[in-house]
Order: sequence, then C-alpha cells, then structure tokens
Amino acid sequence: MLPREIAYVPLALARQYGSRAGLRRHQLRGLNGMLAHANAYVPYYRGRLPRLATLEDLASVPLLTKVIMRATPNREFVADGVDTDACVSFSSSGTTGHRVTGWHDMNAHDYHMAACVRRFLATRRYLPTDRLAHLKPFPMPGRLVERVGLFRRHVVLTTQPPRQWVADLLAYRPKVLIGYPVHLRELLRTLTAAELAALRRHLRLLLTESELLVPENRAALEQGFGVPVRDEYSAYETLNIYFECHRGGRHLAEDRVFAEVLDDAGHPLPDGKEGQLVVTAFQERAMPLVRYALGDVGRISPDPCPCGRRFRTMTLTTGRSNDAVVLPDGRKVFGDVFLGVAMLEPGVAELYVRQDAAGTIRVFVVPDGSMPAGDVLAGTERTLLRRAGGGMPLELHLSERIPLTPGGKGQLVVSEYAP
Repeated sequence: MLPREIAYVPLALARQYGSRAGLRRHQLRGLNGMLAHANAYVPYYRGRLPRLATLEDLASVPLLTKVIMRATPNREFVADGVDTDACVSFSSSGTTGHRVTGWHDMNAHDYHMAACVRRFLATRRYLPTDRLAHLKPFPMPGRLVERVGLFRRHVVLTTQPPRQWVADLLAYRPKVLIGYPVHLRELLRTLTAAELAALRRHLRLLLTESELLVPENRAALEQGFGVPVRDEYSAYETLNIYFECHRGGRHLAEDRVFAEVLDDAGHPLPDGKEGQLVVTAFQERAMPLVRYALGDVGRISPDPCPCGRRFRTMTLTTGRSNDAVVLPDGRKVFGDVFLGVAMLEPGVAELYVRQDAAGTIRVFVVPDGSMPAGDVLAGTERTLLRRAGGGMPLELHLSERIPLTPGGKGQLVVSEYAP
C-alpha cells in the first residue's frame, strides 16, 4: 500500500543512525514479537519457540534450512488465517537445487520497499528523478509513484537477445543500471566501442544484485562502464539483507533483519570470523522464518563504517556454501575461485563448472574469440590447477554460453559429488 510505504520512508532513513544499544533493543523487541506470533499461529513453530531475554538467546533455536523447507509442506510455514493471494510472493531461482517460495504480508513488504529508498540514496549518485534501467529476466509491474516522475524503472528483459538489450538501453539513456553480474558482463561483451561510449555519456551508477560480486568482477565492471559499482544482497524469502553505501560499506538492514554467522558446528561466531550466514527477518508475519540458513558464507565486520551508519557491515566471501567442488583429498574449491579465473584468464569470457557423482570436474569455457580455443583451454587448465594446488580431476570443454537458472541467474558451480 503506497501511503503506508511512503510513511515508512523517513523512519527507515532515521533508523540507520543512533546508538548500537538502541538498535539492539529494537531487534530484541522485534524478535520477541515475531517469535510470539510464530509460536501461536505458525504450524511449523507452534508451541516450540522461547521468549528471549537477550539477543544471544536466539542461538538456542534450531536452524531452518532449505532442505527442511523443501521436505515440509509450504503451508506449515504460513500463519493461520493468512490469505496468500493477498501477499507478495517470490520463488527462489533454485541455484542451490532447492526452489523455495516466500510469502510476505503487505506491512512487512511496504517497510522493505521504504527501506530500499535508503539503498539508492546511500550511493550518493542516485536521485529519485533519475532514469533507471533494470536488466531482469521477468517484467516488473509499474508503480503509481512513477507516474509523477519518481523512481522510474525501465525493465530490459534478459530473455531477449543481448542486441535488443543494447537497443533498449541506448534509447532509454539511463543514469542508473541494475542487473545480475552475469547479464552485465554479457552486456559489456555485446556493446561496440561506440555504443559503450554513448551509454557512458549518461550513466552515473551501476548496481549489482543476486550473485556473488568478487573484487575482480567489480573491477572489470567499473572499468568497462566507467562508473562506480554498488552491491546489494537479498533473498526472496527474507528480502533485502544488505546494501552498499558510498564509502563501500555493505550495511546489514538491521532494523528488519537479525544476522548471525555460524561455524561448521552451528555455533555463533564473533564479528570478523567467517562462517555460514543465518538471518531472521523479524518483521514478517505471513511466513516468518526463524534462523533461516541461506547457504552463503561471509563475515560481519567488527569495525564501524566511516559513513556513520550504525548498521554493521558484512562481506560475502565465497558465495553459497554448496557452490563448490570437492577434491579427492576432501578440500573444497569454491565458486569464487572459478569466477576469478574467468575474469582474469586471457581469452576467457565466462566459464561454469559441473562435478558429477564420480567426482570428475568438467569446466566449460566460453571463449571471447581473442585467442585460439585450444590455447584458451590449456591456459585455463594450468591456472585452475595452480590455484587449486593440484589434485583436481579436470576435464575442459568449450561452450557457447553460461546456463541460467529459472530465475535468470548464472549457475556457476553444480556438484553431485558426495564423498
């Protein structure tokens, strides 16, 4: 509901600032309200959830994984009396092999949308009157506020050929461009030098979403488009988790999300330590998910961001914890290793990896046409073996394009190997 969303904007902007102690009190109240609601009305949680005396007490609640969600009827997670047709719903793209649907009550979704305003304003390169183009695999409905020239968004469907993307973007002349990294890299390869120069004349900001943004990828996009890149991290089940400010801090949306980083045994880790990321979006009432394990790996910074926001910052370090291949000696090679090779290896436009049940790792290389294909494959194999420290049962193959998930994301690593 637009009036409520507009009313939430100043509150969401103000909550970025203030004391950490005040924020923690807000989180504890929010978590206890959500737990009481889920305890009374959500079948999966009914009668099982405690009241928290401190935020640390949340660690006593069992984790909820996507495997559990897949094995449990969706309605078990939906609160009694909720009309899902009246909710905003999203389905995950299935990059982990577990497709999950999330339903969000309108109040929680309106606050999320209001909080997204700070994502744009935090870049200090976006004005609400700017033209924004969104590379997306599905259309997005128009919003009433766009009729008065605010927060205008032109969707460029990535289901169309890349040459059509170029035509749409050159006609629209966006100041801000949003997209998955896989699509933005494809756009860079498709643009001619003259077309890129024309696009850069108006472009002021690039926003990435939905995929791990490694430093090599960020650098290539910033160099190619000639503007700063700011990242955003979200999940369909929990909505926005972090946004990046003009100082480069990736701020957790801590006024609506409580984040934990856990070790392999499921114990909370202190800020600065790397582990699996678990979140609880405590404003949700239609489908509250408590201690939801996203499958991503990262760390929360122990240091405040110099921008002055009180929300902590975090970094995703290796993408999803199951986006990895397993070597015969038990070591894991994560997707960001392969992505780094794809970004830096001469002659490589993209690559993707598939490991079969026997453990064989097949690397499919999309050449950029600048070198003989045989030389590209040989160089890629040498670099991968060096970066993995040897011992990788590799097969190298040529491919025309990285495959996409149903949600339009690049599915870099898929492993069926279970040692």
